[in-house]
Amino acid sequence: MKDTASRELPGELFEEYSEWYMSLAEDCGSLPRTVSGVSENLRQFIYVLDDVELHHMSRNKFIRFVLDDFAAEAYAYGSVDIRGDSDEGELEEVLDVIAADKEHYIAGSWRVVRDGEGRVTGLVHQGTRKGVDHEKQAGAWFLSGSIRFTDAENARYRSLWENAKPGVVFKDRNARQ
Repeated sequence: MKDTASRELPGELFEEYSEWYMSLAEDCGSLPRTVSGVSENLRQFIYVLDDVELHHMSRNKFIRFVLDDFAAEAYAYGSVDIRGDSDEGELEEVLDVIAADKEHYIAGSWRVVRDGEGRVTGLVHQGTRKGVDHEKQAGAWFLSGSIRFTDAENARYRSLWENAKPGVVFKDRNARQ
């Protein structure tokens, strides 16, 4: 996967993930935190992270552990965050979708629109950006650089990942071609 196809994979994942989140907003009214990894042989997993009970820094390391364990060459990540100035009362929910490999990333943001009962009713695109400076884009660093896991982290994350696998979607992207 070291050819032109590998350079196109983050773009493909970004488009697929963006469209998937649009359909989740329309059909389900919810936007789960998810990660998807794709290996060199085009095996893919999609993992809904909403039930992972870890502090955000530990969750980020866990995501990296999962991507490393799967030997992911590229990934997509989606999450809803709160942005704005709480002092001025200008807070908004924003869906961020990021797809990246070790060299490139593409990221997009959408403002989340909810009805009176809290159900997601729409997403308003706020922009898309691309780059190679992973450290400057939140969520784009999961495959860049090296991360060391302590023995305790390794054991904990391996157990979490093994226990999660029955609920994770695994598929072969080759089957689509």
